[in-house]
Amino acid sequence: MELIDKYIHEVTRRLSQKDRAAIALELKETIEEMLPSDFTEEDVKEALVKLGDPAVLAKTYQEKPMYLIGPLYYQSYISLLKMIVPIAMTIALIAFVIDFAFSYEGDEALIMVVLTLVGKGIGMMVEVAIQVFFWLTLIFALLERFSKEPKEEVLTGLKKWTLDDLNKVQQNAKHKSISKYAFFGSLVWTAIWVSIYFNADRLIGVYRNREDDLIFKYPTFNQQILNDFWVLIVIIAIFGIALALYKRIQGQWTKKVVIFQTFYELISTAVFIIIITRPNIIEPEFTKYLLNYIDMQEDRFVLLLVLATIVIAVITSAFSIKDAVSRSRM
Repeated sequence: MELIDKYIHEVTRRLSQKDRAAIALELKETIEEMLPSDFTEEDVKEALVKLGDPAVLAKTYQEKPMYLIGPLYYQSYISLLKMIVPIAMTIALIAFVIDFAFSYEGDEALIMVVLTLVGKGIGMMVEVAIQVFFWLTLIFALLERFSKEPKEEVLTGLKKWTLDDLNKVQQNAKHKSISKYAFFGSLVWTAIWVSIYFNADRLIGVYRNREDDLIFKYPTFNQQILNDFWVLIVIIAIFGIALALYKRIQGQWTKKVVIFQTFYELISTAVFIIIITRPNIIEPEFTKYLLNYIDMQEDRFVLLLVLATIVIAVITSAFSIKDAVSRSRM
């Protein structure tokens, strides 16, 4: 029955990969021996309640000793680590982006700025992750050695396990899973585009080669107009980070994740269209420079450039939504 399968899944997911199949078979036989030949769902519930919390039962199957943090605290330690590290890395990245976006005064080429953002952003996130890992490990190591044996609720999720918890279990399918690397990629991408947005007049535009060095010549966008929409940009960035965190927590493509993703794509695309269609968003110097190589009226060229940019943004957003929906239905 479904309840039995969920219960076995909750036990075996806490064990090493090589032991899961054998223990799952053994546990299934144990449960079947506890049931009458013509068992009902109530009989199954009664048997599972007798077996108790899957997290506690799983500890009886664990053979590897935990020297620094023993089996008594290990599952709680790992759960907290998985929860706190992404949040701490997100906060650190937000602080880094704010500092970089409003303090950047250099004249490096765009590619160099992107590489700097990626390098420093990843470096800062790794540094914060190491700090969290160290302090959390120290705390649990001290608990392991000096605390009295805690209550079951402390070890298994701050509340006592009940049979109803199985109804909330989602058995992850590999094709629906969201890679943990997607979380870090989303954070780094957010850091890049936000930093570039608030420094567009020094990063996006025409570069000239002078004495084996790239010199920024003409900006593409009017920075003053871009800055007028800073509130919307901050909201979009917050939504993007929240979406990345939500994906990390869920771990797979669900209907709620798809709805969140769709909402984010629609809102961000709408904001982009609002900004790109503002009068004088394209700098005249940039347009005049390109018209030296293109035989076209300035107004018509700007219109085509804006329309092409909108089409690309809409297509990209549509593909992102379609990919999310497809993954959730697999």
